[in-house]
Amino acid sequence: MLPLDKRSTEWNFDTGTSMSCPHVTGIVAILRSVHPTWSPAAVKSALMTTAYVHDDTSDAMLAGGTQKAADAFDTGAGHVDPLPALDPGLVYDADARDHVRFLCGLGYTEAQVRQMVLPSPALDTSCAGGAIGDADLNYPAIVLPELRVVVTVKRTVTNVGLQRETVYHATVISPQGTHVEVWPPALAFSPRCARAEYYVTVTPAKLSRGRYDFGEIVWSDGYHRVRTPLVVRVTNLPDAGVGAQPTNQHRDTTEY
Repeated sequence: MLPLDKRSTEWNFDTGTSMSCPHVTGIVAILRSVHPTWSPAAVKSALMTTAYVHDDTSDAMLAGGTQKAADAFDTGAGHVDPLPALDPGLVYDADARDHVRFLCGLGYTEAQVRQMVLPSPALDTSCAGGAIGDADLNYPAIVLPELRVVVTVKRTVTNVGLQRETVYHATVISPQGTHVEVWPPALAFSPRCARAEYYVTVTPAKLSRGRYDFGEIVWSDGYHRVRTPLVVRVTNLPDAGVGAQPTNQHRDTTEY
């Protein structure tokens, strides 16, 4: 029984999928009607980066029936907001080839990948050209479940706002026990340059056997607010001793 549930039953069934599915489907239909050329990845990005994580009193939303502030494992990127999603400012886009390389990075064989994608002569379903890791898919969230040393990941954003000539500045909230740097800290867009890349370097700053912590990167041009959740689990403490130092002290920065 949940702490706030005063019913006499000793069990509770909790799910949000039955309502979130039709709501999100309806919002996606609206987005596709306004932006028919957007890819599924761009639509998903618009929904995620404009979602909100605070209630109408500016307090953090709570995790279903408890007094615990909701995190990314409770609400994902947050609660969808249709109007901002129509004009998200920036989107994280990815095509079918990106997802093929992602599947290759997860360990799927080329034969298994071909079974999961629609046949198309224009789509290369081979793993040639390099697989990408689970942190390097151009996704509107960054998740590092095994952070032992310094890691750098790359993201690419596309300006889809009406303002074609604009500058976005980054604000970072580092997950507890980490230090996060974004380079460059500002992204400039113009009619001739609608895409920009940036790098996120995450440094473990604590000894831990594995607890998930949460932060965010927010890009803003003064009007749009593009929020990217950060989920990090530092696992640099060996099992042998609580006070032991990390076994790998060298800098291992990977850039793609």
